[in-house]
Amino acid sequence: MPQLYVSLATWLVLLVPALALTSPVGGPAVLYLSALTALTALAVNAIKRYEPMNLRELSPIFIALLSPLACMFITFGATGVMSSSEFEKLMRFALALPVLWLLLRAPVRWLKHVQWTILVGALAGAGILIVVTAMFDRNAVVQVGARYNAVAFANMTLLFGGMTLLSLGWGPSTRWPRLETAVKVLAVVLTVYATWQSETRSSWMMLPILGVVFLLGLRNWRRRHKVYCALAISLTLVVSAAAIWTFSSRMQQITYDVQGFATSSNRDTSFGIRLQLWHASILMFEKSPIVGIGPSKFREELRVLQGQGIVTQEVVDGFGEPHNDLLAALAGYGILGLFSILALYLVPAAVFFRRLASDDRVIRVGAQMGLLFCLSYCAFSLTEMMFRNMRSVPTYGLIMVTLIALTTVRPARKVLPSSPSVA
Repeated sequence: MPQLYVSLATWLVLLVPALALTSPVGGPAVLYLSALTALTALAVNAIKRYEPMNLRELSPIFIALLSPLACMFITFGATGVMSSSEFEKLMRFALALPVLWLLLRAPVRWLKHVQWTILVGALAGAGILIVVTAMFDRNAVVQVGARYNAVAFANMTLLFGGMTLLSLGWGPSTRWPRLETAVKVLAVVLTVYATWQSETRSSWMMLPILGVVFLLGLRNWRRRHKVYCALAISLTLVVSAAAIWTFSSRMQQITYDVQGFATSSNRDTSFGIRLQLWHASILMFEKSPIVGIGPSKFREELRVLQGQGIVTQEVVDGFGEPHNDLLAALAGYGILGLFSILALYLVPAAVFFRRLASDDRVIRVGAQMGLLFCLSYCAFSLTEMMFRNMRSVPTYGLIMVTLIALTTVRPARKVLPSSPSVA
C-alpha cells in the first residue's frame, strides 16, 4: 500500500481532537477527506493487489459503525419515515470504517501523536469555557468555537482533560520531559476548573469512570497496592462529590426541581423538562417497540402528548429531542435502535477492555484512553444528546478508530505481487 494514502489520512484524522471544540466545520471536512482517501486506497488496492484486503480485521468495529445506519433502513422499510439529515448523520459513522482500514497500516509512532491534538483540544476547550463564562454566561458558549451548547462543550472538554491525564502513562515523548508533564497537568487542571465554571452537572460522571479505567490499567502491581490505590481513588471521588454538591448551586437545584416536578408546581425546570422528555420517549417506544416511530416524528408525537397533559407547552415549543441519545434511539428506532447505539459505545469499549491486558505499554495506555472515551460518551448521553448534530459524529467516530488502530498489534503483512513473476 503506497504510504501517500496512509500518511494523508493519518495526519488528517489527527487534527480532529484539536478541531472538535474550535471549529464547526473542521471535523466533518476531515471525515469526508479522510474517507475519500481511504475509499480511493481501497479501490487502488483492489486493482493493484498490493496486499490482501482482509476486511475481517475491521470486525467487530464493523458492527458498531454500521448498525445505526442499518437500523435506520429497517425503520424506514417498516414505517416509511425517512429523514435526510438523519441519513447523512448515520452515514458519517459508516465512513469512519474505511478510514480505520487505512489507519491500521499507519505506524504506531504516528498515531501516538493523537496525545498532542487531544492536549490542544483540552486547552482550547478550557480556554473558551473560562473566557466565555467569565465575560458572558454559560448560554453564550453555543455562539463560539464548534457551537455546542454548554453541556456538550463541558463534557468534551473534561473528557479531553481525562484522556490527557491518562496519556502521562506513556512517559516522556519529547526531549523536555518536565515541561511536557507540566503542560499536560496544567491542561487537566484547567479542564476541571473550566467545567466547574460552566456549572455543568453531567460532566462529573466522567470522574468515577476515569478512576475505574485507571485501576483496570494497572499492571505488575501487587494486589495489596491495587487495593490501597482503589481506596485512595474512592476517597477522592467521595470528597469530590461532596464538594461539588456543597458548593454548586446548580447541583443543589436538582432537589428543588424534583420536588417541583413531583408536586406539579413547576414542571418546566431544567431537570423537570428532561423528566418530561424521558417519559414521553418511553411512551413513544411503547407505541412502536420494535422499529420505533422514526426520529423525525418526535416533535409531532410531543404535540399529541401535550394534548393529553403528559408534557407541557414549554416542552413542545422548545424541544425536538429527548436530551438522551439512548432514549432518542429507543423512541425513534425501537429496541433495534437501542441495541445499535449501545453497540456504538460498548463494542469498541469491549475491544479496549481486552487490550488493557497487553504487556505493551503503548497499547495498554491507548486502550485506557479509548475505554475512557467510549464509556464517558455513553454516560454523557444519558442526560444530553451528544449526537444531536452531525458535526459531533466525526469527533466520536474518528477518535475512536484512531485509538483502535493505535492499540492494534501490527502483524507482518504479506505483500502480494502486482503481476505474475516470469521464470
